[in-house]
Amino acid sequence: MLTALKRIEGVAGASLPRASSRVASFVGAGTTRAVVASPAENPFTADAGRRRIRRRLAAILGADIRNYSLLMAAAEEATHRRVNTALDRLVREIHRSHGHIFSHAGDGLMAEFPSAVEALKCALRVQADAGKRNARLPPEQRIEYRMGINSGEIMLQHGRAGGNAINVAARLEQIADPGGIFISASVFEQVSNVVATNYESVGERRLRNIRQPVMVYRIAADTCVGWSGIPAVPRRETRPAEIADEDYRPSLAVLPFRTLMKDQGDAYFAEGMVDDIIRLLGGLKELLVIARSSTLGYTGSPLDLRRVGHELDVRYVLHGSLRRLGDKLRIAVELSEAETGHLIWADRLDGELSEVFDLQDRIAMRVVGAVAPHVRERELNRGMRKHPSSMTAYDLTLQALDLFYRMDRASLVRARELFEQAIQHDPDYAPAYSHLASLHIRLIGQGWSADEMGDRTRAADAAGMAIERDRNDALALAIYGHLQSYLLKNYEAAQNYLERALAAGPSCAWAWAYSSLTCGYLGDVATAITRAEWATRLSPLGPDAFWLEHYLSQAYYMGARYNDAIAWGRMSAAHAAANMSNLRCLIASLVAAGDMDDARKVAQRLLQFAPNYRVSLFLTRTPLRGDVRDQFAERLRLAGIPD
Repeated sequence: MLTALKRIEGVAGASLPRASSRVASFVGAGTTRAVVASPAENPFTADAGRRRIRRRLAAILGADIRNYSLLMAAAEEATHRRVNTALDRLVREIHRSHGHIFSHAGDGLMAEFPSAVEALKCALRVQADAGKRNARLPPEQRIEYRMGINSGEIMLQHGRAGGNAINVAARLEQIADPGGIFISASVFEQVSNVVATNYESVGERRLRNIRQPVMVYRIAADTCVGWSGIPAVPRRETRPAEIADEDYRPSLAVLPFRTLMKDQGDAYFAEGMVDDIIRLLGGLKELLVIARSSTLGYTGSPLDLRRVGHELDVRYVLHGSLRRLGDKLRIAVELSEAETGHLIWADRLDGELSEVFDLQDRIAMRVVGAVAPHVRERELNRGMRKHPSSMTAYDLTLQALDLFYRMDRASLVRARELFEQAIQHDPDYAPAYSHLASLHIRLIGQGWSADEMGDRTRAADAAGMAIERDRNDALALAIYGHLQSYLLKNYEAAQNYLERALAAGPSCAWAWAYSSLTCGYLGDVATAITRAEWATRLSPLGPDAFWLEHYLSQAYYMGARYNDAIAWGRMSAAHAAANMSNLRCLIASLVAAGDMDDARKVAQRLLQFAPNYRVSLFLTRTPLRGDVRDQFAERLRLAGIPD
């Protein structure tokens, strides 16, 4: 379809007719192929002559059929019927994935998506389905797609779409492997932490009639055929009963602030500012705030409110910029509606570097006033955290957190040193204690502790010190509660602290996640599932999301929903292969589902990471109880974990 493409023109995705039968007409091979809707259907054509060029961000998928002309020459009518049937399936999948077709021809099409994630998931589903169908057919009857995906700005004028982003997608499709997918670096940056699959770097490629070389990544045909999808993040309707009606709890994502400075060495400072603003807002029961870790992937990306709203399932987006000149700070913030891009509120605050925390508090106050006008100011004050008196402690904690989410022992050891330095600089800084407590728990859970009893004590002491310094610290309360159940088997005390954590920070994903674990240990499986789903909803992306995916997998396992447990366990393993707790749960889930071959493979993977791991070690450490514990241990044995 696109081999002789000079340029792509078509109507804007939002204005296209959804049924392929309504496509107007096509021009012969070697010329522009365009789809033009009638003026009544296309809002851009009514006054197109008077409009300037409009631009918007989009993900573009190009797809065509390999050897279409040869297939037609061999069996024209039969091929025509098979191709039409295949393209109908492709069109339906694009529509289900929120895409819109803007160029269509006999052997392929071009489509626009609001999100690169949705475009890739759509392409993977289509290629997996086509690959399985082709495996049952002789070569002369196979319909094999080549697919390319790019993202960037598209231009809209006179009812047509165009631009370099579309041209690059078309060229990627042309060089893609049959049955495979080629994506640009801009797409890879957006999808690699969300869609778990095998990405291969092809390197920089010079594409025909594209001035600059393009960094290309490939998803091979055999990877596409074996792709089984990713479980969907629970949406708003899965919220726990404790959560108020969604109209009373508007959802908000705070994007990393842009740093308008030549020296980007302080970019982490702007991210830390966002972190503290989120903590302030997270103390409100009336506001659902997405975790900062889930918004880190948008750092440096072009601002696309529709994409953010779709991927994070939020109504509102707060974004801004920070400029520093000596000791002077200027912070500009905007609050927008994600779906429409409508600007609700904007402000600019100037101050001294020494007043940075006062500026954060003022921003949080004003955001709440714009998003939830009925929220009383005193409830915001309850959610406010103490601030460190030393910027050094603040900086050290931010740097330690970057290492903390990497699943390797050396990074955790270095992060521990940084947290301890932060505490030395500011003994009253509660977040450093909270994260240090969590780090000691991680060392024990991974089997990396050189002194398990000592680390238990250090974890308890650090969590207790955090609570002493800030009794409204939801994360500290949640960590202390988790420590009580996971390490000390004191479930009653754990529940007390976890309920306090949920009351202090209803938007704290970790409070819901740790509460889910304790509910599961106590046999309240329904509550465990609901709370784990809500934790995943609050923090669907980010470097720590693999833990929440694992906790949801474990909740599903305990509820005998083994296929769901396997899906989320595989997702977590794709994001963090060395998470021992997740591997154990995945093994037990696979055995329970009767998939012994895969269970043994995962067991071998676990033993590669921890050669000395034994079932007896699991039995001495696990907080699981009674028959659940014994059955879990037996399933580990059946998969090949030694006694």
